Amino acid sequence: MNLLASSLWGGLYLVILFALCFAIGVFARLLRVRAASKKKATEKPAPPEPAKEEKKPEEKKEQRVYYIVEKKRVNRSAKYSEPKKIRFE
Repeated sequence: MNLLASSLWGGLYLVILFALCFAIGVFARLLRVRAASKKKATEKPAPPEPAKEEKKPEEKKEQRVYYIVEKKRVNRSAKYSEPKKIRFE
């Protein structure tokens, strides 16, 4: 009976510890989301820029860069030397 009781107490301890860690994780995430939403709400929108009569020259848009990747070719006619033998004496 004593072995069964200690196993049950260990299982109960494990469940309580898991629930506690889970609750701490959820609480931390909620705090982080809440802080982010408060930070967003406190940011002031940028004041609109006054219209200028002069037009700025249009900036060039960034062009995409494509990389060409070639598949490595294997030389099938390569001959390998015999493997070295290791002797344990």
